[in-house]
Amino acid sequence: MPLASMTSRQLIRRAKILEAVVDAIADVGHEAVQMRDVAQRSGVGLATAYRYFRSKEHLLAAALEAWQERLTRRIVSSSQRDDQDPLSGVLVYLHGAQRAFSRNREMTALMLQMMTSTDPDVVATIDRMNLTNAEMFERLLDGLPPQDIPSLSFALNAALTSAITRMLNGRMSLQESRTHVEWTARALLDPATRNARQPGRDGRRNRP
Repeated sequence: MPLASMTSRQLIRRAKILEAVVDAIADVGHEAVQMRDVAQRSGVGLATAYRYFRSKEHLLAAALEAWQERLTRRIVSSSQRDDQDPLSGVLVYLHGAQRAFSRNREMTALMLQMMTSTDPDVVATIDRMNLTNAEMFERLLDGLPPQDIPSLSFALNAALTSAITRMLNGRMSLQESRTHVEWTARALLDPATRNARQPGRDGRRNRP
């Protein structure tokens, strides 16, 4: 059932199912989650659950998307200020994301698994998550040259993914992760921020 064709009632039911999945992942781990258990937790029939999600992998990917959307919305909304420069906003997001993933190893493992999946439903979900992520970075990096933002977003995401992977494997502590990712963000954004704020000939700050 495509999201775009769902009624408000169906969207509420879908959200309830995903909430049950997130709870189940916290209780038993993502590998042990079963469609039947999720249906029972959410109070819907098993056949109804399959109307919304074709497979367990599709269900898990959608739950990951819902969890990450809530996480991102909470971090970004708590950090946005009118006078905030791009670097400060990006650091708040990166630190918040690292802290959240370090506390939820199951979601970290699930995210890394879903990123390499070839299931069409999972691929579509990950593509949608990437689009949402790109839109978030466009807001955080507002004021920098627009042509640079896709590459900056790619580099920041790569640093974050590498760090949380190493935390999951026990090869890096949260503090080490924060240090490396923050260094990367500063190396990428400090020169860009200086260039964007350099006064032009008319005395105004350069804008893209």
